[in-house]
Amino acid sequence: MASSDFLFLSSPPSSTEDLQQWRKDITKALQNLLSSKTILPVCIFKLPETLTSEKPDAYVPQHIGLGPIHHFRTDLYSKQEKLKIVTANIILQPCNVTTEFEKILQENLINIVPVAEYCYDLSFDIDDDVLACVFAIDALVLLDVLSKVRDGRSTAYMEDVMMLENQIPLVILIELLNALDVSTGDSANLFLTNLLLNFCQTRAIFKFIMPKNQFDLGIDNRFHLLDCMHHLIVNHTIPPTPSARINFSVGINLENVENVVQTAGELFPCLNVFFKPILLLLKLPWDKIGSLIKKMLGDPPEVLEIDIPSVSLLTRIAKIGFSTTIGGIRDIKFDEENLTFCLPILDLKHDSEVILRNLVAYEELMFKSGIATNLDFTEYVDFMCGIVDSVKDVEILREKEVIVGDMEDEEVVKLFNGITKSSVKVNGQKSKLQNTIEKVNNHYGNIPRIKVFRFLKKLFLASWKTLVVVFSILGLLLAIYVGVCEVYECKDRFGLGEGRLVIPYVTMNNKLLDF
Repeated sequence: MASSDFLFLSSPPSSTEDLQQWRKDITKALQNLLSSKTILPVCIFKLPETLTSEKPDAYVPQHIGLGPIHHFRTDLYSKQEKLKIVTANIILQPCNVTTEFEKILQENLINIVPVAEYCYDLSFDIDDDVLACVFAIDALVLLDVLSKVRDGRSTAYMEDVMMLENQIPLVILIELLNALDVSTGDSANLFLTNLLLNFCQTRAIFKFIMPKNQFDLGIDNRFHLLDCMHHLIVNHTIPPTPSARINFSVGINLENVENVVQTAGELFPCLNVFFKPILLLLKLPWDKIGSLIKKMLGDPPEVLEIDIPSVSLLTRIAKIGFSTTIGGIRDIKFDEENLTFCLPILDLKHDSEVILRNLVAYEELMFKSGIATNLDFTEYVDFMCGIVDSVKDVEILREKEVIVGDMEDEEVVKLFNGITKSSVKVNGQKSKLQNTIEKVNNHYGNIPRIKVFRFLKKLFLASWKTLVVVFSILGLLLAIYVGVCEVYECKDRFGLGEGRLVIPYVTMNNKLLDF
């Protein structure tokens, strides 16, 4: 069992032997953390099934498992283990590492394992020395992928290494590079920084126009490869130079009204001819009737994407043009004077969907954990899901070079139509992007033809709902009539004929009134 495993057990130690073992484990784990002088938050998550079931290929590695979550997965292990050994050998050969690999594990990596293990939101029933070996082999594979991208070569594992569950803590990579001394004259941090920056610039879903030497990765504050990608995307900026819903419920206690009517009937018996129908009306199942009417009217559908017109509508109706900005998502702006929407350059490739989805999942989970303070990237994806509805939208953005890359237009539409709007709520002030979207919506909503269209739409919906309510009330009146006729025996007066045999049967069995 890993040294810190007891800290995550759902129940406390149950025996004296367990208590002693717990004391040793927690003391050792704490000592390792103190001596490492490294504080890392939980940043590698096991994704919920509700998310992975939506599109498993985007979240679960298909070719190679990195790290303890997927290393020993049955369907991957048999076809990847030999390949991992061959890859590790390729990386280790120039370092002249032969019999010293076990020594490197024991003297270097095993001490950092407890720190790396705390990056995960689950514990592993694996000894520290085994976990150190897992991290070492998989870190070498990751270094091979980063090196291939640096040299302009392709690899089949490009998507897998960007998945949140497949991340390797950077502390492992740094410690391994220091032990192997493969930094080619630079420090391990600088060597790794260059590898990560090159990978992120090559595979990022945004076109970074700034020179690489102007990016501040801050590797000492980064957690893993996906975190580096997120940091560069969100912080890539240009250098300095609620609808109200009508409430139909009325705050009236029907029971109190019934008591008043009964009391009035006792005081004025001559008025019972009016009070009895009222009492029958009050005894109707209004809670069920109200639920039925609401069901017939239909509740407003859940918002699946952000409220903003599509690119084609903004272009054709609002005469809004689109242009690019050399900045990132924080530099999105709407020029009201020139009617121009400035957006960052989106570079979409075959593996962009995996990167995009995992970045959103990572940001949301970090935000829910209280580590991240904003949802900038998630808001941007929601925004793109809102403005891209059809191939025509993509064509316009490609023409303006807002969207580039080799992903087909139909795939881009499928991508942004297949992602549901984030349900994570941010308390506090509106973000810059939200304010920009509000400006666009205000401009669009003030166009005369849009005003007329929305007015007619509301009028039609209101008329339709009114008709539904009218027919519902007619049904209620019929039920009331049946009840009144039960009291005053008025069926024959209205020519119901044989209906007097049917209506009592219906009301006695309470089939019509039981909603």
